[in-house]
Amino acid sequence: MLKNISSLLGLLSLLSAAALTSQVMASSAPAAPGSNSEFPYVELSPSFVTNYDGGGRLRYLKVDVTVRTKRPADEMLRHHMPYIRSKLIELFASQLEENLTSTQGKEHLREEALDSIRASLDYVEGGGSADVLEVFFTSYVIQQ
Repeated sequence: MLKNISSLLGLLSLLSAAALTSQVMASSAPAAPGSNSEFPYVELSPSFVTNYDGGGRLRYLKVDVTVRTKRPADEMLRHHMPYIRSKLIELFASQLEENLTSTQGKEHLREEALDSIRASLDYVEGGGSADVLEVFFTSYVIQQ
């Protein structure tokens, strides 16, 4: 019985030491790359999934969008995310198939998305759109 208690106390000591070590390591770990950057990236998640003009057939677009901003536009972007997402869904749903399948069309859509985000921030904040620098499609899938 004494041996079991001794083993149990040893195990508890080991677990306590491990927990303490992980807390110390977590508090002294460096921040994620770019998290303290003057130009943070903001992921607009979840993915955008919408149907688009398919000439009578249901066709879908799924796209992941990340925005590069200059502080403090990242906070404005996060605060107004529902409005911005709504405007981007309208933009994506209004596309014709030829705009979604060509490289030139995708680039044009990316530029339109950037313009839409800037216009949205100007509308809801009265400015700040100049601090939205770039839009990236990090995933892009269409179902024809």
